Amino acid sequence: YAMGLDPVGVEEKWSNASVGELIEFLNEKYAGKYLLVGRDKLDHVKGVRQKLLGYESFLIDNPEFSTKTVLIQIALTTAEHNELQVQVMDVVNRINSKFGTIEHQPVVFFHKDIPYSHYLALLSTADAMVITSLRDGMNLTSHEYVLCQREKKSPLVLSEFVGTYGAFNGGALGVNPMDTKAIAQAIKDALVMGADEKSARWELLHRQVLTNSATSFVSSFISDIESAHAESKSPNGGRNYSSAQLGLGNGPVPPPTATV
Repeated sequence: YAMGLDPVGVEEKWSNASVGELIEFLNEKYAGKYLLVGRDKLDHVKGVRQKLLGYESFLIDNPEFSTKTVLIQIALTTAEHNELQVQVMDVVNRINSKFGTIEHQPVVFFHKDIPYSHYLALLSTADAMVITSLRDGMNLTSHEYVLCQREKKSPLVLSEFVGTYGAFNGGALGVNPMDTKAIAQAIKDALVMGADEKSARWELLHRQVLTNSATSFVSSFISDIESAHAESKSPNGGRNYSSAQLGLGNGPVPPPTATV
């Protein structure tokens, strides 16, 4: 059972006037630039360092994007992995030193969470979201992103090692988070993607987000429980299996004999 989020609840919050004002502010602030976004816990599993290395490779391989692309990365604080924080900040500082100018900062890094209205506005303004988790389940950040992209329909770059990737049925641009060059290429593919492909991919993603919502999860789970219960009450529904059928031999398994 794939459990997502509550699309109606997210859309209600997205419709708030404050979100619209923030979207206008971000569009004005980053006018003429490509905006990449990410929001992850700062731990080894979420792949924040791998994302930054992929972004650095993208800027090196595509110098025409180096002064007009910004990655805004929100890194949620955790109580561990201080060494990882140092490693991540080394990459952030290296990118900003190499590609930054007095007018342009290629990485905007927040080592804290931001208000939810700001988060929704950021998702709505993005030209691509990049998720490079080394291992994850139903990454609901990607679901929120899809719901906020009803107007721009920007692409999603998603780790193939995230459970959500399979549920999206090819709608996202899949990457191996350990392959720096693959991340760089996926970022470029997302930014140069045509409008028709963007729309087709978003429609597929949006359909899956609605299908795998929290409400659908509860409904399908309860329905299957009721079906199983009804089957067990039917004359042929309750089945009695012998020990042999269960792979336990012809009878009860004797307790192990103690040895000295």
